[in-house]
Amino acid sequence: MSATPPHDDRRDRAVTPVIATVTMVAIAVLLAAVLGAAMLGFSGGLGAGPPALSVEFTYIQDGNEYEVVATIYGGQTITKQNTENVTLVAESGQQETALKTRYPLTGGDDIIVKGVPPGTNVRLVWTGPDGGSGVVARGRTPF
Repeated sequence: MSATPPHDDRRDRAVTPVIATVTMVAIAVLLAAVLGAAMLGFSGGLGAGPPALSVEFTYIQDGNEYEVVATIYGGQTITKQNTENVTLVAESGQQETALKTRYPLTGGDDIIVKGVPPGTNVRLVWTGPDGGSGVVARGRTPF
């Protein structure tokens, strides 16, 4: 006597159509989601964002304050087409904007802000032509 039930071919054949049906439904749902996102313009809301830059801050002591120099060492080029302005901002209120007449900004170009107190956070802020902005680099003056 055998404890194993006899093999039934009908049971094996029923698995393949179920797997195929589930796979086809998953593909249809995925395709509908991608087409829906494209048709409704979901991707259009994603801005280009700030350019990827390599920036170094230099702090030059001037009495009790610092002159902060943000030097671009590499990365994407800042042009009139992809940028509204680039501003070096200190939390203490000082700021300096790179004039558009200086564009394109590339490796070796710098922006300077003077009269920054010790221990002040500074950041290089990029603003795009659509008004969106982002911080490209951050620093802090020595104490």
